[in-house]
Amino acid sequence: MKTIGLFLLLVLTPATAFGQAYCSLRDPIGAMQSSFPQLDHYRSIVRVVDETNRASILETLPFTIHENELGTHTLYTVFADDDELIGVIHVRTERSRWGLTEIAWALNSDLEIVGMHFQRSRDRHRGYIESEAFQKEIRGKNFDELRGLLSNDGDSINDAVLVIPRDSHELALSVIRSALKTISATNTIWDDSLSSSSR
Repeated sequence: MKTIGLFLLLVLTPATAFGQAYCSLRDPIGAMQSSFPQLDHYRSIVRVVDETNRASILETLPFTIHENELGTHTLYTVFADDDELIGVIHVRTERSRWGLTEIAWALNSDLEIVGMHFQRSRDRHRGYIESEAFQKEIRGKNFDELRGLLSNDGDSINDAVLVIPRDSHELALSVIRSALKTISATNTIWDDSLSSSSR
């Protein structure tokens, strides 16, 4: 029995550690300077997303979020030299047919999209999603404007509003849904941290 317990511990511990790494921002300073050139300093705020938070977030979305999206998450708040909040960065992990995709989202202080990049993706259409052609379709948009890029049920791209290559629809859908979850979660869980005071 002890041997089985030890085996399970050895097998499950790396998987747990590996899974926890997915919500971290790689090269935080580089990512922040790229999105917010006026960066002076930042804070990382770690919070636990629980079932109550999930219920609140679900009320804002036309689609569900899975229980495996609960747990510990980090928000990076970015400040100018006068302590004015200029934006936030939040990394989300999304499931896709090609495995897990990590997306680093940069939002301004009004929770509008500044930009995004993939930290991890095996999808062959990632180049288009990171291209200026797609980025300009989401840049500057708030929650409601992003919501308008999807169908009423949130299960497809709204072709009348967002005209993109058909073979990029699946990844674009995942990315826009990720943006909506990111904005909703940030507003729900870190609302008290979205101020102009960092000290």
